[in-house]
Amino acid sequence: MPRLLIGNGPSEDLVGDWNKPLMGWWAQRLFWFVRDGDVLVLPEAPDEEFLAYATQLLETDPASLTFVVRTGGNRPGNWLLDPELAERTRSALGGIAPTEVFALCPNEAVVEFADALGARSAVPGHAFLDQGGARIADSKAIFRMVAAGAGVPLPEGGVSANPESAYRLITRFLDAGRAVILKKEFAQAGSGNEVLTLAEGIKVNGAARTVVLPDARDAVRVYLNERWEWLTAGHVHQVVVEEYHPGSQAVFAEFWISDEGVELGGLGELVAEPVADHSFLPAPGLTADQERALMAGGRGLSEAVRVMGYRGVLSADAIVVDGADGGPEVVFTEYNGVVTGSTHIYQLGKRLAGEDYARDRVLAEYVSWPISSFAEARKYVDTEGLGYDRETRTGVVLLNSWRDKDTGVVPFCLIAEDIDAVGRLKARLMPQESGS
Repeated sequence: MPRLLIGNGPSEDLVGDWNKPLMGWWAQRLFWFVRDGDVLVLPEAPDEEFLAYATQLLETDPASLTFVVRTGGNRPGNWLLDPELAERTRSALGGIAPTEVFALCPNEAVVEFADALGARSAVPGHAFLDQGGARIADSKAIFRMVAAGAGVPLPEGGVSANPESAYRLITRFLDAGRAVILKKEFAQAGSGNEVLTLAEGIKVNGAARTVVLPDARDAVRVYLNERWEWLTAGHVHQVVVEEYHPGSQAVFAEFWISDEGVELGGLGELVAEPVADHSFLPAPGLTADQERALMAGGRGLSEAVRVMGYRGVLSADAIVVDGADGGPEVVFTEYNGVVTGSTHIYQLGKRLAGEDYARDRVLAEYVSWPISSFAEARKYVDTEGLGYDRETRTGVVLLNSWRDKDTGVVPFCLIAEDIDAVGRLKARLMPQESGS
């Protein structure tokens, strides 16, 4: 029976038009999940050169794949709901309803699209998603509610639905000499985060903007008056206010949630400079106790949303901070109920380097290699002998054909024996950056 893979992006009513200029790049990560005979629904035609590259690495026959590409849409932000797209997909499936539907961003539009194909039950967690459950699985505000109820440790803070509530939380932290991070309820990769501080020179990671305030009273009211519209997406969403911990290590544990239970997908470290820049899987430097805390909290969150009816990928994000007893402590900052920027990384790691790759390999993902095109990137990798080698289980994997067509950057993944070997491989790939 055919599998149906859908390369959709986040719902436009949650994140605005974030997905419009990047839909093609976002959807390319779907190629790392393909198996022979799959049918893929995409917002843009696949880049043939990149498709050939990815399927060759995965030892998948590209001729066995069928692509249905968006030509329009009758509802803003929900291009999947174009009846003509459903008709073409039904034809591509040969009139046979798929037994499995896998979407990058599972939501009610995916359920409605599958329903038109007679495959509603093939969408994991379809009943939950059909009632707007994607909001629960992606909301940073609801995350704090779920985490608190499940006994999962959180940074000190709260959720604000109005400026006065936010003002009380912010001033409480600033009065105590602590920085504050404000988070939009629905935003990704730190793009919706801002840090407020009274101190100059604070090093900030994980936020797109830092605001140094002259005082903890009038200046806070001025800030909220200026930014509340942006923070709440026009007074629609809530705002998370938390203590900001400079210098903390950002880590994650990602799980696959099914009717049968919760299974670990992968864990790692996310490095933001100042927003998401690169990641390591598994996370280097975590102690055994910290890893157990990360796993326990992530599993607790997964079990909580599983009871609600959510099915699919859930990434539990956390930071390692100085605890009350002076030792390091793992506290959780958000979850993401979508295929994240790390899901396809450990997926390809398992398919290329083995299911147990984390035992003796490190995956290092970088979002931006400045180079004119995918063709140039592949030519350089091949010429320098840097491409992934199945014998050594090491090398460079190009993750997308592009990320920004205008400036020319290609994301990539390094597979190496350890962190030191990652550094050496990256220096060979980007000698200009290493100074060699």
